[in-house]
Amino acid sequence: MAFAIPPFDAAPEIFVRMAPGMPPECWGVTACVLAILAFAAIFDSLTALIPEALIFFGLLAVTAAQGVFASWEIAAHHLQQAVAAGILIWLINYAWFKKFHADALGMGDAKWTMLAVACFGIEPAIMAWGVGSVLATIFIGLFRLFKHSVSAVTFSPFLFIGLGVALYRGSVLSSF
Repeated sequence: MAFAIPPFDAAPEIFVRMAPGMPPECWGVTACVLAILAFAAIFDSLTALIPEALIFFGLLAVTAAQGVFASWEIAAHHLQQAVAAGILIWLINYAWFKKFHADALGMGDAKWTMLAVACFGIEPAIMAWGVGSVLATIFIGLFRLFKHSVSAVTFSPFLFIGLGVALYRGSVLSSF
């Protein structure tokens, strides 16, 4: 497929490399999932909510694309990994809540991560959590350094930046 702007001619190839579990002909689904995750992060930063319907639409699109164009076994495997990631985050939050009587993580972050894992895999999601945690800690530290109180921080914008770093590292840098 050729775009009117030459730098965008490489876009399909980049989206294919970003999500090795997605069939190459479904690069558009990968682009849509990235857009959904970006929108969810922006929406979360403004409202402290992740739009569930949009996340589950993304999960449906990823699973359907993998099932129809690759195999239903691959689709089921990626969906299992996504659900396992969501359950793991829920269990961590549950244990924290039992111990400290306050939430450690928002369940929107779990849903956001489920979509990221279903499309891009576990490794980029883990890196997103690592980079996102570091960035959120720096963000909170800067606010405290300048004597501003931060009562709550929405985490999905930091997750999205971390995912961007992971995808750039995994897809763009690996081509050099």
